Amino acid sequence: MQEAAPVSAGKYAGLTLPAQGLGQLQLTQLLHQNSETSIYATSHPGLVAKMFDLDCGKADEVSYGPYIGYKVEVENWEDLQSIDELRLRVPAYYGSNIDYERKFAYIVMEFLEGQNLLAWCQTAAEEGYPGEWAADFRAALYETLEIVKLFHKHGIVLIDFKPDNVIRLADGIVKFVDLGAFFTPRHSQETESYAYSATPDYAELIIDTSSVQTGQPLKQGADIFSAGVALFEMATGHSRLGIADDCAEQMLGLPEIYLFRDSQIRDIWHGYPHLKPLLPTLHTQLTERQILFSEFWHLLKGFLASQVPNWETSQESEHRQILLETGTNFISDQLPDALKWLAEPIARATTLRSFRIPSIAELGQRLAAPIPKEIQDDLAQHNNVMLKARELDPHPDFREPLNTWEVRLNPQTGHYAIASRRLCAIELNQSALFIFLKETNRDPEDRRYYTFATDLEADYTAEEPLTLQKLATDGNAWIV
Repeated sequence: MQEAAPVSAGKYAGLTLPAQGLGQLQLTQLLHQNSETSIYATSHPGLVAKMFDLDCGKADEVSYGPYIGYKVEVENWEDLQSIDELRLRVPAYYGSNIDYERKFAYIVMEFLEGQNLLAWCQTAAEEGYPGEWAADFRAALYETLEIVKLFHKHGIVLIDFKPDNVIRLADGIVKFVDLGAFFTPRHSQETESYAYSATPDYAELIIDTSSVQTGQPLKQGADIFSAGVALFEMATGHSRLGIADDCAEQMLGLPEIYLFRDSQIRDIWHGYPHLKPLLPTLHTQLTERQILFSEFWHLLKGFLASQVPNWETSQESEHRQILLETGTNFISDQLPDALKWLAEPIARATTLRSFRIPSIAELGQRLAAPIPKEIQDDLAQHNNVMLKARELDPHPDFREPLNTWEVRLNPQTGHYAIASRRLCAIELNQSALFIFLKETNRDPEDRRYYTFATDLEADYTAEEPLTLQKLATDGNAWIV
């Protein structure tokens, strides 16, 4: 699913597996591998297989970790199949199975042609952040958060959201991969059996493991935090904050600001021994000059309390303002000049939960780029969606302003068109299945422009009239 250079033929190369509706597939080349799973290309160019190695060396047993990982991921895939607006935002699913005799399990899914967001950003950094890329970057971030918002709408917390688990396709559409760590409404009813799994750099382990151990559901604040860390990593290539030698040494000389937090981290080690090398104490983080975001704000608050006069007698609102301003400046200093505007959203997303922005929607608003008034006026006077809004049921109200990347000038008419994916995602989501379309023209970049039509006038695809719903994830379709 993610771009990766083939590393070898692989353990399962040559294996034949069944896929739903497609018959037998042969695994050809290993594309990506970690300790428990691997991804293979198949004899069908549009599909890959994710393999789970269940061999534990015992004839009558399977390896517990990969087995649980497989079961959880299949449940998540199956959950999404009944939610159209989420099913369209992940690879198509073609089945799964366990072979107990040969000790493996697999999931067959669509292969996505594109780059993960982290690799895409690293390429841009190497090219000096070209001007046209900046607009595409903001659009990709905004759309990514819109998808997270959709997951939250359906009660799903992603838990392990990372930029290398988001693929940007050639037409600018983004889709999510790696569905193994969700916390769903199903888990809320059975928290005692939930298998918590997260990457330490992207999670607040002290908060989340405590919730799991006490049977409390995981909250959306976990994804807001992960999104903030992801923004920082996309901008810098690192998921941890660097700290200057003099500042680190000054903090190390104030053990009262980190010893209690270190005791909490050691408690995590007792419950989850495998996390010890991944979640070092603050003393170690300061020594190594690399601070986890989950610990940064606690450390900074303790440091400010020891340095700012009259801190103990100040109001909590003053603490919040000083903490956010100092933290934002600290983050900004580590961002490239072209992306320093991300410092404030990163800070607001990763700060202490009591100070954090309350929703992914609000984080997205901080990345928005609303269209200017002259484009609003042009749409109101000439765009069919706007002109016929009151005839639609339910009719769109455009409470959320259109962004600059969600409109485009149609060279044939000289007026603006609206992205089909935006209309499907928000304004016309409920009626997209009943809005028929006919293509009017294409521009030199082969973008397609459509107008409203009757079912008899509409273009046909697969012997059915074209509807707006069919363009829900089409980055080259625009409605005039």
